[in-house]
Amino acid sequence: MSTILAPGARLRSQAKLVFFVVFGLVTVSVTYMKNARILDPSSDTAQHFAPVKWYLVAHAFFGATAMLLGVFQFSNRLRARYLKLHRVLGYVYVVSVFISAPLAIPVASRIDSLSLAAASGVQSFGWMVTTAVALYCIRHGNIAQHRRWMVRSYPFAMVFTVARIIIPIPAILRMGFTGIEMVVWTTIAMAAFLPNIVLEWRAIVTRPRVKAVAAD
Repeated sequence: MSTILAPGARLRSQAKLVFFVVFGLVTVSVTYMKNARILDPSSDTAQHFAPVKWYLVAHAFFGATAMLLGVFQFSNRLRARYLKLHRVLGYVYVVSVFISAPLAIPVASRIDSLSLAAASGVQSFGWMVTTAVALYCIRHGNIAQHRRWMVRSYPFAMVFTVARIIIPIPAILRMGFTGIEMVVWTTIAMAAFLPNIVLEWRAIVTRPRVKAVAAD
């Protein structure tokens, strides 16, 4: 049976689709530009990460899986029409997060910056905690909070793309590691609190109704 959407819901659905398509294309683009030669054993990048290459492979595979499946978790139509598939993809997302996130730490340890290694740990922790809370909520039947915590979870994955969009800006590049650290820490901070603004936006902008007091 087809799902009939109201005009407002249809518009939001289309906007969501456009956003994720654009975000996906940008993610593929920045990944290729940053790691184009990582599969070449003679490249400096491949040699630098050689001691942790299997950690990197697993981290990248499960991280990409989580980023892709997370998009489908936000599909209202998929959830309405194929609830069982939605649940299966959700569990695969959770497993992928809990494999990819901690593996980011040994990979980050190869970067010559303790600050970036710490940032990777914070991002991984935030991603796992928000995902764990979302899982806890759905396992206990709290669907509303499950959806809200999924909204909080996915931005930690988006840090990968957003940071790589900003870092190539010439002014940032000229700052070297300092600029990269600033961008990474800032995007992680944004991932931590911006979802709360999005989730509470309607409550923030809605004016409370003042009840009329009857005259004595």
